[in-house]
Amino acid sequence: MKSKSVYYRACIASTLLIVVILVTFKHTDKEYVELTQLKDNSPIQMMGYFIKTSTGKNIVVDGGTTADSNNLQEYINNNGGKVDYWFITHYHADHTGALVDIINNTDIDIDTIVYREVPRSMVEQYESDRINQYDSLHDALEKQKDKDSIINPEFGQEFEISKKIKVKVINVYENDITENFGNNTSTVYKFFIDKQTVLFLGDTGKESSEKLLKNCKDELKSDYVQMSHHGQNGATFDLYKEISPTYCLWPTPQWLWDNNIGQGYNTGPHKTVETREWMNQLGVKENYIEKDGNQTIIVGK
Repeated sequence: MKSKSVYYRACIASTLLIVVILVTFKHTDKEYVELTQLKDNSPIQMMGYFIKTSTGKNIVVDGGTTADSNNLQEYINNNGGKVDYWFITHYHADHTGALVDIINNTDIDIDTIVYREVPRSMVEQYESDRINQYDSLHDALEKQKDKDSIINPEFGQEFEISKKIKVKVINVYENDITENFGNNTSTVYKFFIDKQTVLFLGDTGKESSEKLLKNCKDELKSDYVQMSHHGQNGATFDLYKEISPTYCLWPTPQWLWDNNIGQGYNTGPHKTVETREWMNQLGVKENYIEKDGNQTIIVGK
């Protein structure tokens, strides 16, 4: 009788040990990221995201203006002083000024930069007032060519960040749109983080929205979406409807959130308030807004 009792206790102990091992393995096998939407540090709009993975990789999407550089640098330096992947949507300075400053004035190590550079001649023809911004980024990246890997991404290209985190390019500029030129050159990146997804639209406009719906409609559904062009005059309602986000990331300062350039709420020329209503219609659960400062959220956990 005693030996049988000992046997049963041993079986129970073994079973509990197996359960603990399985639970522990399942927990440690899961990957996630800490995604920080960076605050604006000047009167103008900007877009910048710092992403730290549970496997120790650092990722930046765009980064913001020159005035936003110090804030971004603090996140980078507090996490080892290195960026493993830097994804650029397009050349506008409110997205790339911080990167240009970091390349020119710091010793921060950037391992891989992903950027679809458009022909300079097209910028001269269709957005000549931004040619200095284009040249500043181009010149900075020229300095990096000997030190870092600069990748010109193709449609459908994937970047394996770790076992359960990858980034897929679902839209690139192909010299095919001239309207709203610079914004419509935005590369669109979809992050797969374990079982959750984040879609970065950059400044995607109406024409690029139509292109996305035509070419990759089945790939648009995402848990999180970065609101295009700071939430105003950007992507179409039909595109957001197809994305069907649960959460929205708004790279949107207070004045733009309120569409107030000095005359009161919703008196400006922007469509932010209308876009906000779109998200209400789509049943978005939560909005993370740049006006509220640096915000870090856990994705994939």
